[in-house]
Amino acid sequence: MNTSSSTRSRFAAYLGPRSKPYIDGTVLGEIRDVAILENQACARKVALAAAIWDSCIHQNVLVGDVIQDAGNYAASEVARVLGCSKTVANTYAEVGMDLRLRLPTVAAAFEAGELDLARVRAIYRCTHNLTQDAATAVQGEVLHAARRLSPGPLATEIWSIMYRIAPEQAAALRKDLERHTNVTYTDKDVLSTLKADLTAADAAAAWQLINEMAATVCRRDPRNKGQKRAAAYVALLQQESSMVCMCEPDDDNPCTADTVRPDRRAPLTVITVDLATLAGLLSNPAHLAGHGPIDAEYARELADNAHWQILLTEARDLAEKLGYGEDLESLIDLDTDTDSGAGTGDKGAESRADSGGSRTNNSRSKNSQKKPRGSKVGKSRNSRSKGSTSHLVFHPLGRGRRRVGGIVPRHPRAPKSAQPPRNSCVATPYRGTYTFVAELEAAIASDPALGLALHPDGHGGLELPPPGALIYRPTVALAERIRYRDRTCRHPGCDVPAQQCEIDHIVPYFHRDPESGGWTIDTNLHCLCRYHHSLKTMGLWTPVMLADGIEFWVSNAGTTAITVPGTTQLADFSHLAKIHSKPRGSAPQRDSSARRPTNPQRTPMPASAPDDEPPPF
Repeated sequence: MNTSSSTRSRFAAYLGPRSKPYIDGTVLGEIRDVAILENQACARKVALAAAIWDSCIHQNVLVGDVIQDAGNYAASEVARVLGCSKTVANTYAEVGMDLRLRLPTVAAAFEAGELDLARVRAIYRCTHNLTQDAATAVQGEVLHAARRLSPGPLATEIWSIMYRIAPEQAAALRKDLERHTNVTYTDKDVLSTLKADLTAADAAAAWQLINEMAATVCRRDPRNKGQKRAAAYVALLQQESSMVCMCEPDDDNPCTADTVRPDRRAPLTVITVDLATLAGLLSNPAHLAGHGPIDAEYARELADNAHWQILLTEARDLAEKLGYGEDLESLIDLDTDTDSGAGTGDKGAESRADSGGSRTNNSRSKNSQKKPRGSKVGKSRNSRSKGSTSHLVFHPLGRGRRRVGGIVPRHPRAPKSAQPPRNSCVATPYRGTYTFVAELEAAIASDPALGLALHPDGHGGLELPPPGALIYRPTVALAERIRYRDRTCRHPGCDVPAQQCEIDHIVPYFHRDPESGGWTIDTNLHCLCRYHHSLKTMGLWTPVMLADGIEFWVSNAGTTAITVPGTTQLADFSHLAKIHSKPRGSAPQRDSSARRPTNPQRTPMPASAPDDEPPPF
């Protein structure tokens, strides 16, 4: 525990226990008002810096035989007045010019005090290389996201938007950034810093290797996680097979460190991509676990030399559309792996079919041994909630064998004469996740009943508990599905990867009578990082699950927020803006009306959760 936490805990002990902490709503309102004033002043500062720079670049100066603009002079004056560096002064000017010329909607929100400079800079950094058409198409969706996310998650979301509406431009930007891979060394007083700027896949693989090496010491090693990772990093550079454990063994407590590293327990990289994109028919973004969205071209490059594993996800929805309904299980014949974490390798990838296909998981090594096969995995007849309209596309049914990877056949490109201009763009704005969130927030504000839990008992609409529902710990397969669905911590604004999160029961599991408590099923589980899990356990933030995995959060102070799973896809893709994405030569699609939220049951969620739930798993 760090010093700050220890100090807070000591103060809490002095004051004695309280039922729940209380924050005065007027104080929260005041800090919000002060932040608005601060943002408005910052917006004016940025606009003035841009105006000074704009006036100077039009004043040419003759230096010998060379004519130069006076932009550097503007930066020097602004830096002197503000007490900042010339780099920061130039950034103010560049951001201000970009807002004025390319992002007027974002500029208006900044001037109104809705956004702070950090988020505005994140928007500029991610979008300044986009064409004007692309910037115009995304700024509405980006603004919805910026009102709800901090700068880090906002940047990730902007890249996801870019990968969807301008896949070729985003891929070109990614390739340009890859030229800037670098390793730097900074000498300090006692500690020094080695910083590596790597490609997304290389960084994910390196991080996995460092954590595997750090795990070779026993649990009694006195070093914290950061210190173990630093030692693991050095051990890997020195090509050692394991780390030296720092514990003090004795007869009663022998050292249990692994002197030889076993086969990797998890893939070095795990990529989720839909099969149509993998085959080159579409250019939807893929997802690299622990990193975030990646462009389709990069996902295909990583997948070419990988191992695959099939997992049906949308076969039920497709079968119901074709009239098979509940007889779907009789049509499925999958060989399944009981241990999804087996094997070793250099890359891992998964592919989820977003419209009635299958999901492919890249396993870990060509030499990995297959585990004994288990029985088929299928959903029970009553596993789908009655009357819910599907918004998400994640209904896993079964897992297939690992298959040797190879070059994926690509859809042949259309002749050049049939290709549209490279940067063509439909004028309709992009309507994505945060447009949907904004509409759902407005709907709940007008009708609070829409914010009540769909299944307040935590039983998912089932009459009888399915296998494993009355056991506290989820199975490996169920925990894997929850992590693939959520991808990050489900608390509002948190982007901790799901692999580093705990699986939490939304409606608490009741150990003394499991059948009456929240069940261990998909619709009652989500990912929470340890920090936000503790707040939820204390009842300071309370989530309820609406239809299709959407969560509505309410804090003890009355603050509300909505989060959606990372695998969320709108059911109707005709609303997406198109900026020349594959297949080439396709006609633009019209914008469709927004989806209306599904009406949940009106049974209220209990105000406080039972305190029967033990430490998280």
